[in-house]
Amino acid sequence: MACASPALIGGTHFFLFAVVTFFIATLLWTFVYLLGIREVLNLPINWILTELINTAIATLLYFIAFIVQLASWSNLYGRGRGSNIAAGVFGLFNFLAYAAGTYFLYVEHRSAGV
Repeated sequence: MACASPALIGGTHFFLFAVVTFFIATLLWTFVYLLGIREVLNLPINWILTELINTAIATLLYFIAFIVQLASWSNLYGRGRGSNIAAGVFGLFNFLAYAAGTYFLYVEHRSAGV
């Protein structure tokens, strides 16, 4: 987030949208687990499937966002190029982390038999 701010070109706007959106979503899921909200609420929600869908959407948007970010800044020179290329590489790392999370959630969902 910090490497790509402020958004100087259009591709960075989408990159920051994806990063900030799923930063907030990940914080919400962290609080759901830390505060034990899943256990307290007796709602008929398949929490694993809900988190799987959220993480899969994050994976897809991070995939698109890091490609857009790197493609937007690969042929530009001047102020902010280095930090925005670094932001795209960190976006790639986040994509890989969310992809691994999606895989593990998928395995857990399939093993639950729901």
